[in-house]
Amino acid sequence: MRKTVSRKVTTSIAKISSALFAAVIAAAAILIFLNGTKVNADGEVTISAVTQKTSIGPGDIMIIDIVADRMPGVTEFGPIVFNYDSSKAEYVSFNQGKSLTNFVFTETQMLGSLSVSGTDQMVSIGSDGSGDDILAASFASTDPVTLFTIALRMYPDSSGDINCWISDAGAFTAITEKVPTKIGSGITVPVIRTGLSSDATIASLSIRGTTITPEFNPNITEYSCSVERSVAQVQVSVTASNLWAAIIIDGNQSLNMGDNVISIDVTAQDGVNRMHYTVHVLRKESNIPDDASMVDKDGNTYTFLDTPEDATIPEGFTQTTRYINGYTVPVYVKDGVTSVLLYLFDGTQSPGFYFYNTSEKTVIRYETGNTIIESSKILKMTEIPNDVTVPEEFRPAKYNTGTVILSGYTNKDGDFICYLEDEYGEKDFYYVNKNDNTLSVYRFADKKAELLYSYLFDVFLVIAIIEAVIITITTYIVKRMVSERTNPRPKRV
Repeated sequence: MRKTVSRKVTTSIAKISSALFAAVIAAAAILIFLNGTKVNADGEVTISAVTQKTSIGPGDIMIIDIVADRMPGVTEFGPIVFNYDSSKAEYVSFNQGKSLTNFVFTETQMLGSLSVSGTDQMVSIGSDGSGDDILAASFASTDPVTLFTIALRMYPDSSGDINCWISDAGAFTAITEKVPTKIGSGITVPVIRTGLSSDATIASLSIRGTTITPEFNPNITEYSCSVERSVAQVQVSVTASNLWAAIIIDGNQSLNMGDNVISIDVTAQDGVNRMHYTVHVLRKESNIPDDASMVDKDGNTYTFLDTPEDATIPEGFTQTTRYINGYTVPVYVKDGVTSVLLYLFDGTQSPGFYFYNTSEKTVIRYETGNTIIESSKILKMTEIPNDVTVPEEFRPAKYNTGTVILSGYTNKDGDFICYLEDEYGEKDFYYVNKNDNTLSVYRFADKKAELLYSYLFDVFLVIAIIEAVIITITTYIVKRMVSERTNPRPKRV
């Protein structure tokens, strides 16, 4: 009886254990499923190749948009592989979609194909109302979105049909889910032309260092942009829609302050049709942001100003820009010189050049004929304070370095020293090496100490000589006595 009850208990325990184990496995599977990659059930994203061309001629450019039928908060996509018939056309250019300004694109070009991926660099952080932060893509749309645009040019001897297609739609990834994709339509366009091309439009227009407005469109003929005051000429890049169209660009050099006009004249291959494009370029009259200023370590405020056209820049300095006190401003720099040269107004003196040490935040005014610019330091002549004494052996003198006439002092040995202030505000005497006109801090020797040391040296020298004589005489006497004892002289009888 006991054995039967025991078996029943054992069987019950085994069944309960099996059930618990199955429940644990099922729960783990559910957790894995919930925490794993989700699949968006709202439908697939379709990737298609689209062009407005219904036919195209040899030498023409064809613009192809790669379009997603929607953008469901995607933060990463690709690689999308675009293919084209490389026997009919050649690759010209790639541009990312205008809506995807926060995306960084990576493209890999091969003969007949282009592989493109994109990653959102500006994922936003919001709130779900409960106080918890949630991540969201920077861009989403239920309407079709152009991911990127490709330009192809037909070969001069192209004929038949040009085919373009997508062979791989890649993967689209949202914050917490994968979005399924599928490949949509491709492109087949006949390459046909009889006679000369009449196309006088341009396929692209850009100006280096600035952005034109409105966005380029071959049918829009007037644009505008602006450049900094320091820009006297601009590089204009234009691509004709037809290979044999002639382009003439005028007005992009010797820009004046204010408004300038760049003309782009295009003549079609047939010599009859022409297009005229215009770009209005505003050359700013100031390189300085409004109300830009800076404060040095002593609390003095300086206002940034534009450098006058007739200003003399120290030799070896070139213009660039630096970010100072929250402003991007023009500066002059020289290899090996820590400080930068700025044109400033301190509110009291007339505007002028100042050396600014960005790490120490010290400012020193540059004055021609009074400032020494060395590879590792900036020095300036300054008055000697009342508590500083010039050694008696030095007399007032001047020394011409070839660039600056220094007022200082010289001694009978021809040594020249002068009193200078460095860019950190430290003042001291400097010694001029007349071989290469370099300067180094001068340390005066204590003449009284030198004289005392000289006397002591003479005394110790005399004592040493006397000691040497005594030692010599003593040694001689000792040797004489030892010799007489060991070798006594014979006595006379």
